[in-house]
Amino acid sequence: MQRFLDDIEALVNETVDMGNLASEMIEKSVQAIVDGNIELADEVIDDFARIDRYDNEIEEAAIRILTIYQPTAVDTRTVATILKSITYLERIGKYSYNIATATKYLSEKPMFEPVHLIQPFGEVAVRMVKLVTKAFEEKSVDDLDKISEMDDYLDKTMREDLIKIIDFINENEQSADVCTYYISVIKYLERVGDHACKMAEKVNFMVTGMRARIE
Repeated sequence: MQRFLDDIEALVNETVDMGNLASEMIEKSVQAIVDGNIELADEVIDDFARIDRYDNEIEEAAIRILTIYQPTAVDTRTVATILKSITYLERIGKYSYNIATATKYLSEKPMFEPVHLIQPFGEVAVRMVKLVTKAFEEKSVDDLDKISEMDDYLDKTMREDLIKIIDFINENEQSADVCTYYISVIKYLERVGDHACKMAEKVNFMVTGMRARIE
């Protein structure tokens, strides 16, 4: 029994570490593209290999626990939540990687005014990932209602920002290539928010045993 508890605890801790890494990656990638910081972009690109290892190792450990111990009730929900959450976290890491790659592509190109739309948008996405990782770690649903509010903000702001960027391109045709990347980055960040919402749904199920739609 103690071995089972130790294995579950280790699995939870590794998932928290993966969540913290994912939030760090998205935070660094946003800062990299806003500042044109190639060194920071390279850090994010290197970090993707780590998050990929987490994904594989945690999945293998979770399947091992299900196979050997056949847990019930809350322990089953915990393992099921972990298996879904690592998929969302790996995708968040992938979006961070994509933003870092865009940063490197844009490094020799001029910056345009719409780049300033990215940071406030990204800060909300980062807070969402940090909040849901903390909720998982603490096995608490107390703050999950904030996830929905922040996702609504991202949806609304994305629509507004895309209009601003398209208007800017129409007035400054030479910005089209660069600003198209800004659009992609904002869409990546909106997807980060969506994955945080999906992870929040699984955490709610893990803690309460009830399913809830968070969007």
